[in-house]
Amino acid sequence: MEKKKHPGKGDYGYYAYEKKKRIGIVCLLFGICLGIYITGLIMTHTNKNMFSLVAILGVLPAAKWATEMIMILLQKDIDPEVYEITEKIAGALTHGYELCITAYEGRLALDAVVICGNFVVCYSSAEKGRFELMETHMRKIFHGNGLGNPTVKIFRRLDQYKERISQLAADPEKYREGLKYTPDEQHEGESREEALLRLIRNISL
Repeated sequence: MEKKKHPGKGDYGYYAYEKKKRIGIVCLLFGICLGIYITGLIMTHTNKNMFSLVAILGVLPAAKWATEMIMILLQKDIDPEVYEITEKIAGALTHGYELCITAYEGRLALDAVVICGNFVVCYSSAEKGRFELMETHMRKIFHGNGLGNPTVKIFRRLDQYKERISQLAADPEKYREGLKYTPDEQHEGESREEALLRLIRNISL
């Protein structure tokens, strides 16, 4: 029987899966710490024992995972309508979902990203955010990794996003004309569009 593949970063359903996974890990880690502490208390009848020390040290990785859990719990799952529109119109193009890009100045959740040629089209349902700053941030990341200066646009209106990805999907080769990309050995076989999506994944939660 083929093993079920869990959603990875950029896949549909990533947030829902990560929320369950991180909650489980946090509960397990804190449960182990508590179990060790209680064991030491029962055996020695005092807090001053090696079990307590081990339990305290164990809280550090548990707290790290708790922070990561809180970060992912703050993210909103993609609206199924956005997923269905993207798959129907631009499913053949390089695309990703549920990517929360991060920068020193903050973060911004992108519901969907579609890439074709020198254009990176994003949709965000976030009510607030530094949208222009994040567009600039992504362009700098792409340029710094030798991928030129792709046009990045984050749409906040679904109808505008739908119209733009429809234009790209109608004639994708038109937008790829003249673009060249040679991947390094580590990413052999990767297209330029896949490289752009990889970089977006790298700067996302």
